[in-house]
Amino acid sequence: MNTLLLILGILLTLWGLTEGLWTSLWVDGNSAPITSRITTWIWKFFRLVVNSKNNKTLSLAGPVILLSTVVLWILFIWIGWSLIFYSYPESLLVKSTNSLPDFIDAVWYVAYCMFTVGNGDYTPQGDIWQVLSSLVAFTGMAMVTLSITYVLQVISAVVNKRAFASQILSIGKTPEEFVKKQWTGNDFGAIELQLNSLSQQLSTLNEQHMAFPILHYYHAAKGKKSQDIAIAVLDDALTIIDLALEEKYKPAETILSSARQTVETFLETVRMAFIQAAKEPPGAPDYNILKEREIPLISEQQFIEKLEKEKDRRKLILGLINSGAWQWPSENKNN
Repeated sequence: MNTLLLILGILLTLWGLTEGLWTSLWVDGNSAPITSRITTWIWKFFRLVVNSKNNKTLSLAGPVILLSTVVLWILFIWIGWSLIFYSYPESLLVKSTNSLPDFIDAVWYVAYCMFTVGNGDYTPQGDIWQVLSSLVAFTGMAMVTLSITYVLQVISAVVNKRAFASQILSIGKTPEEFVKKQWTGNDFGAIELQLNSLSQQLSTLNEQHMAFPILHYYHAAKGKKSQDIAIAVLDDALTIIDLALEEKYKPAETILSSARQTVETFLETVRMAFIQAAKEPPGAPDYNILKEREIPLISEQQFIEKLEKEKDRRKLILGLINSGAWQWPSENKNN
């Protein structure tokens, strides 16, 4: 028996199971170490070779990363079990030739057990190897089933992510436009109900990002479906309403603060996905655009002074935009 191959095979098999279970079942654990690094490397490769304006091509990164992730888990287990069987040459017998298998034969036998619950032309020798063959079949079916379930859950979360972005950006493609369209001339109408609904959706999306960090690498083919842009628009719109609007015209404080806290919680979640804050905050919202609707605002100078306290938060959102290969939403670029 080759002890080194046996130990290596056991480690690969256990680590493959750990990677799959950790990433798909541990909601608060983010991605497993190797899975996390693979997803980051693939995304950086796409960013390196694909023009940042080529959103259609960048949108392929998510599916490629998802497929690579589940294939990685299965390959770990497949190779691990193959090394375990190959470490003991007498573990299998080729029935047609009555000879001992080579490494490719061991790989073929493990694939048979994992994916078809059969053994083809090979026979396990002894009770231990028969039991291990059953374990191969069990781990193979379990990992394939787990992978399929994980893929379906991720796709469902991607749909939610894009629906959330569409809902915000259909109202306004910039923070100023979002605020302008909400203003009726006297107040903000039913904005409280809308903010409550958006907060609930973002809370769900936040939990999905914690459960499936791969969501961050699903790049939208069009800006109007981009979650990153939607977050920037929503948060700056809330900042305008909270800091620039005259007090008596503001929505209920509980609704407004809850919406802002939900965005902050989301930002903390994506920060764990290696999102780095930008060095400088984005430019201040355009007061002239807001004045077109005669919205009752405090002076621009007062607003700028208050906005200074929000610079760290806005730097992080700009970092989110940059990481997703987007540009900060502006009136000219998004209309």
